[in-house]
Amino acid sequence: MNGDALVYLVWGLILLFLNSMAILLYNKNKVSLWLSGLIICILGPILAFIVGAAFVKYNHSQGGSADGAQLAAAFIGLVIVGNGIIYLIIGIISKINRFLKQKNINQ
Repeated sequence: MNGDALVYLVWGLILLFLNSMAILLYNKNKVSLWLSGLIICILGPILAFIVGAAFVKYNHSQGGSADGAQLAAAFIGLVIVGNGIIYLIIGIISKINRFLKQKNINQ
């Protein structure tokens, strides 16, 4: 399997899982979007280190220097954190809108 395809496959699977869990928990009223975004932001570097370690080990077993594997792990981590920041911003804006609507109804 091509290294780029492996990176995109792992990246897509991680984002699919995290996004589906965030939306599922939000729809069930268990976790708000801003909290999901915060959790995703915290999990991003952790997942990047785990994936990076696996990529580096795989690349070393193939006789490579693992420079591309390190960059791929950093890319995956940044994209996951960026996704979490988007959820965080949307959640905060949603809470502010809900607060302002409640304030307007009570007046």
